[in-house]
This record gives sequence, structure tokens and C-alpha cells, in this order.
Amino acid sequence: MLLRNDLLHYTHPSPRTVRVLWIAPGQGHAYVFDVAAVSAEVELVPLPVLLADIQAGHASVLAADPYLMVVSQELLPPKHLQLRARAWQIIAPLVAQEPQIFEARQRGQMVSLATAAHGVSHPTIYRYLRRYWQRGQTPNALLPDYGNSGGRGKVRQSSADVKRGRPRKNAAEEGAGLNADEEIRRTFRVATACYAAANARFSRLGAYQQMLADFFVERRIDAETGRVLTSGPVSAIPTFGQFNYWLDHDDDRPPEVARRPAGMTPSPALQPPLDACRLPPGRPGAGFYLDVVRADVQLVSRADRQQLAGRPLLYVVTDIFSRLVCGLYVGFGAAQWPQAMLALANCGADKQRYSQQYGRHIEAEQWPCRHLPDTLHVRPALTSGWNGDPLLNNFNLRCLASDDGPDDWRPVLEKRFRLLAPDAQGAPCRLDGVMHVEQFTRIIIDCILYYNNRQPLAHAGKATPRQLWDWGREHRAGGLKIYPEHLIRCSLMPVAQASVTSDGIALFNRLYTCARAISERWFERARLRGAWHIKLAYDPEDMETVYFLDPSSPMQFHACHPMAAPVRTTTQGVASFVN
Repeated sequence: MLLRNDLLHYTHPSPRTVRVLWIAPGQGHAYVFDVAAVSAEVELVPLPVLLADIQAGHASVLAADPYLMVVSQELLPPKHLQLRARAWQIIAPLVAQEPQIFEARQRGQMVSLATAAHGVSHPTIYRYLRRYWQRGQTPNALLPDYGNSGGRGKVRQSSADVKRGRPRKNAAEEGAGLNADEEIRRTFRVATACYAAANARFSRLGAYQQMLADFFVERRIDAETGRVLTSGPVSAIPTFGQFNYWLDHDDDRPPEVARRPAGMTPSPALQPPLDACRLPPGRPGAGFYLDVVRADVQLVSRADRQQLAGRPLLYVVTDIFSRLVCGLYVGFGAAQWPQAMLALANCGADKQRYSQQYGRHIEAEQWPCRHLPDTLHVRPALTSGWNGDPLLNNFNLRCLASDDGPDDWRPVLEKRFRLLAPDAQGAPCRLDGVMHVEQFTRIIIDCILYYNNRQPLAHAGKATPRQLWDWGREHRAGGLKIYPEHLIRCSLMPVAQASVTSDGIALFNRLYTCARAISERWFERARLRGAWHIKLAYDPEDMETVYFLDPSSPMQFHACHPMAAPVRTTTQGVASFVN
């Protein structure tokens, strides 16, 4: 399967590398461009011919894109930004007219109009087009090449009162019992998922006992200190029989929980082949929708389980065509653009590796999205203080505010946690003060996997989001874009100023080090000459790795890790620190 912007390297009949600029919606043909060409000529090639070349071994798809220009905007000189803006102003209306711009006759007419409108020469516009097509079809492709002019040593790159069911038979069980209402069923689901994540072998009795110890105790939260105070077990608890019953009748329970044979129900029938006549218009990747909701549960700190962390915000990115959830991020505080960008960065992540971080092992086809879209539609709650320039300039990704986006995933999450508006505050619930953010994220991942792979969509002939995504990629591909994961994450992370000191790189009361700092003896220099400032990109919810933004090579991101306690040694009268 070929995608837009893929690079094909040919070894036969002669060595050359071409970029796939555009693929027809019907998958009949594509336009390609030789990245070494000195002109702006584009080739029209039948798509089956390209696929046959790959199958025959005459061509291969390059895993890395050496021409891609992804840089930190803060490191670019103002002059470079002005030149890029000028060039983009000239060719943006031209490259928006796809596929007409790829036809030589129509391209010549467009260029003539642009030269008259902007007062530039034909060769200048053709040079802009050549660089744009060569370097990944993003505005950053138009940055000047001054870095190639020197820079020695630089790296480029129920009812409440009525008990349902039979009366209790065991005299030792006091009271009428507890109804397994929606709140209790939410507790069953969350407790089961937490137990499954923490134990290699699942035990129903073990999960039930752990649930009583975690969720069915008297718990209150001190408003002044945010401490979680526990006093003892509650009087009314669900029975083990209730717990077992709901495990057997809950379709979207964790996969570790096997249904007992006595309670087994028929498996869902396999979906028939998709009927194109009943599917919605559009294609995967034409547009993603970025939404944000608050979960009605209060999490605790990972370091101190008795300290409240707050109600988490869940940022969800959904493909508008297939409704597939492509990325997510769990944050805290008010809804904000930097956290939303981390959800978008997750869209381009390897989902197997991402899920593995939270203890969930999946196959690649269970969560197949590793792409960025053509357009990002954003809920207006996130547009305060937003900045879409890095998305446009690095990835040619436009941002639009929209109040109307797909929310088919919400009912699946509602079965675990009630969802609120981003700024709303829910009433205290039984789930408060038990889970930390990693446990919560693991449960959200399980919900997304269930939704993507098993939730039928009424508007698409009962196809699941993953079925619709896979069908769209095969029959209507062309808008999906793949970039190196570390470039996406580092370019979308928030940036903060850190200090290089003799003890380490100081950021937010933590000390970091990196291979660059050790090889260039930064900490010894700081001790002798004084501290200096650098810029670091970071994930607010995962400070174990931050990234140094190198001004001398904007595409280079150096990973920095926390330092161990420094040990001071003295050599020839100069103090130094080593890990």
C-alpha cells in the first residue's frame, strides 16, 4: 500500500528516487516527482505499475525521508521565516489545485498568473515548486538553504429503595443487599481492568476481593490538603455472585477475563464484506477531529497514593471518515493547546509500543493508525491560545475550529467513567481517590481497542471503525501522511527554558544529562564559566525523557534523562561530576 509522500528508490533500469505526490481516489494512477530533478516536471504513472515495480524488486519504499524538513520554529531566524512566508504565499494557491498543478499545460498557465500577481519570475516559482515537491510538500520545504553555505561541524537534520433479584438466603449477610446499578457496574469494569493490568494471571475471586479493598471503603478527600483519607469498609457491598454475573454478561470487559461456559452467549457474527454503496463519502486522513472531555473521577499521584492529582482531561483524535480513534492523551488542569498537541502526536506513534508502555500487548492491526491527516478540526474549547503554525509549516496540516465532530466513542467510555464538559466538576463518586494516571490510561486504551475493533457504526452498514479504516485505505487512500515519530513528538511538545549548571541540566527542579552534555563536558564548563540557558521540549505527564533543541541543527533532538545523585571528584584541581 503506497501513501502520499512515500519515497520510492529505483535500482532498475537506472538508480533514482521519486516521491509520490498524489494518488487518485480510485487508485488508478499517481503523480510522482524525481527528487533529483533540476526541473519541475511531474510524471503520471499507473498505480499498478508502481506496485509491480516494488513486487519485482526494481523499487523499494524508503523507511526514512532524508528530504523532510521538520524543525523547531523557535530556533529559526526571523529572516528565514520571512522568506518561507513569502514563498508559501506565492505557491499555496497553486499547490492547492490538485491534480491540475501536476499537468504541464495547466501548471504553465497557473505560473504565468502567479508571476503577474506577485512580481516574480517564472524560474523562481518553478524553483519553489521543485523544492516543495522534493522535500515532503510542507511549507518548511521552502526554508532557505543557508545551512548548506558553511556551518562547519553542524549536523543537518432501578429504583433507589427497591432491591432487585431474590432475597438473600445466607443469614450471615446483613441487610437487603445492593443493587448493581450503572455506578456499580462502572466500578466492576474499572476494578476488573485494574486487577487484570496488575496480575499476570486473572482470578475472579482475587479481582473481587481487591475491588472491595479499593473501592468499597469509606473514603473522603480533605479539601484543604487534597489528601485521601480512608476510615473503613462500607456497610453495603455487592456479592461475589453479582460480580460474576456482570462479568459474564459484559461484552467489553478486558480480554484477560474469560467468560464462564454456563454464561456464554453467541459470539458476534463476522461482518460481511463492505458494500461501497452504503459507505459514507470521503477517505481516511482527509480530516481528523480533536475533542476534549473530562472524566468524572479523581485520580491520585503515582508517587503518593494518598495525594489527590485531580480530574483527568481526555483528548481524543478521531478520523472523520472511519470514526477510528487515532490518538489520545490524558492530561490535567484546564483544556489547553499544548496538551492537545500531544494527542495529535500520539496519532503518529507506534501503537504497539505505546500500548506496551501501559502493559497492554496488542497486534499492529488492532490499532493501525500511525498517520497525520490533511486537516485537523478542533473543538472550540481548545482554540484559546492555539498556534497552528508548527502544524502547517512542518506537516502542511491545516487547523479549523469546529463544534461538529464524531463522538461515536463516547458511549464506550461512558460505561467506565461519566464524561463531563472540560471545565465541569462532578460530584464525588466511588471511583475517586484510587487510581493513578497510568492505570486510568490503561483502561482508556482498552476502551479504545474495544471501540475501534468491535463497535458497529450505524452510518456505515454496521462496519466497525477499523473495518472502515482498512477498506478506505485500500480503496480511497491518498490523504494519509507518515512522519518519523520522534520528529512529530518533539516538534509538538511544549518548550521550556532550562539551565546548564555544574550539577546538571536543571528543569522544573529536576536534573538531567545527555550524551551531548557529557561528550562536550558541559557541567565542567558551567562550573568554571557559569550557567547558561538552553531550550528543552517535554511531555508534562512524562518527565523521564526531555529533548534538547539544538539551535545549530534544528532537526536534531537530543534525548535527556534524569541524573543520578552527582558524585564530586577532583582532578588536577578541577571539580567535576559523574553519574
